[in-house]
Amino acid sequence: MKLKKIPSIVKNVPLSDEVQVGRSIVPEEGLIILVEALDDEGKNNVLEFTTGRLGKLIKGDVVPAVLGKRRALKEFAGDIPQALKPGDELYWLCESGLVGEIVGVNERWGTPMKVKVLGALLHHGKTLNIKHSAIPWQNDVVKSAPIVAVLATCMDSGKTTLVCKLAEHFRNNGLTVMGAKLTGVAFMQDPFKMKDNGLDTVMDFVDAGLPSTCGNAEDAIKAACGIITELNNGEPDLILAEFGDGIIGEYNVASIITHPSIKKHVVMTVVAANDLMAAWGAKKKMTELGFTIDMLTGPVANSHVGVEYIEHNFGIPAESNQHAIPKTIAILEKKMKEASV
Repeated sequence: MKLKKIPSIVKNVPLSDEVQVGRSIVPEEGLIILVEALDDEGKNNVLEFTTGRLGKLIKGDVVPAVLGKRRALKEFAGDIPQALKPGDELYWLCESGLVGEIVGVNERWGTPMKVKVLGALLHHGKTLNIKHSAIPWQNDVVKSAPIVAVLATCMDSGKTTLVCKLAEHFRNNGLTVMGAKLTGVAFMQDPFKMKDNGLDTVMDFVDAGLPSTCGNAEDAIKAACGIITELNNGEPDLILAEFGDGIIGEYNVASIITHPSIKKHVVMTVVAANDLMAAWGAKKKMTELGFTIDMLTGPVANSHVGVEYIEHNFGIPAESNQHAIPKTIAILEKKMKEASV
């Protein structure tokens, strides 16, 4: 069978134009299957290509897709089916090519497209999994450049915006800066924005063979350790690590950030919050996890009122990420200097 459209979730898999398809399917995380797009009218049918371009999945299109989990509060939630055979129907859970059974739909987000399963992709008679083309997992991080952990109270709250501004500043000051997207669901738009703003290298959990990080916590930790280890092979001066989704949730953010071999390399913690209640909750939760928030940003800090309230009542520096970020940069430069002593 010939492929004309390739989604970004299989970006690291060397697929040829013509692929073999097997009828026997054993559902597992990361398995690559072939699906046919069903009715696209009124459905969320955006397709993210391996180049990062956002296009459309049209009824009748045949594309590779990957089985995985998703737990988005604002969009779709899905699971890997326990059994699967050609002819079964699944849902297009994310633009990147993630598919699975539907668990929940945020009605304001619309309805996901259905796809029909055609079979499992084969290479020399064996099924393909994105884990087969992944970087090695690690049990811990032995040594690392200073890490800035950029977290949030929920998705779409300004994490990537902050990372991009830090990347631009430190790149322009001669540092080798690399980026990591350690949690979330497969989607290349954030990593591409990071690269556009000066990050020399950006890696995410898909590079470690995970379609999302809302599966097994130990797997997510080992994948994160693998990503950080791989980045350090390039001898960066600084690593900007974005944690997709919120501190609380099913994407294993807390499990990864508190892993001792990762935590010890974090020199600064930035949290993006949408409102004051979220900022208060973030302070409480991060304290429970053994962290001090070094900077609060995001919509809560986009006005003088928010910044003043946070700094006066929470005792945490706050700064909008919509323009220049001199306070954030000054704090990070100080912490990097202290870490180098």
